[in-house]
Amino acid sequence: MKKFLMLLTVLFTAVLFAGDAPRGWTTDINAALAQAKRENKRVLILFTGSDWCNYCIRLKKDVLDKKAFKNLAEENFVPVYFDFPHRNQPSDAQMRIQNQWRTKLQIQGYPTMAIVDADGKMLGKIIGYRQREQYLGELEKYLPPGRGNRSRSGR
Repeated sequence: MKKFLMLLTVLFTAVLFAGDAPRGWTTDINAALAQAKRENKRVLILFTGSDWCNYCIRLKKDVLDKKAFKNLAEENFVPVYFDFPHRNQPSDAQMRIQNQWRTKLQIQGYPTMAIVDADGKMLGKIIGYRQREQYLGELEKYLPPGRGNRSRSGR
């Protein structure tokens, strides 16, 4: 019975978070690359399965929704949200773009964050789920030139 209730909770949560990009994220990779070039930022592309991947759901709740992550991302990256849900799928055109980038960057599992420069060149990946502090530490390795370590304050 506990497993059944846990499964229902996960499914309900997945439905709530499926679909559109979270606030502050875009699904338009070309606009993100242009913005990154203008603002001397990197592009952070999240490949996720928002309505079926348990670790993706945990990543959103434990990392992406936290102030410290939002501050680091906002200051240094242009975040792009590429979702591969089972329900409420993006348009066919959006799925083509996401699949092209998934192939280009050799994404093999979810969640995966790819960090690219303003020209779309791969700089690194963060594969799988990690705790918030580990994630922030990994992201700091990919800060644009001239940007030092950022404060991890804010939860």
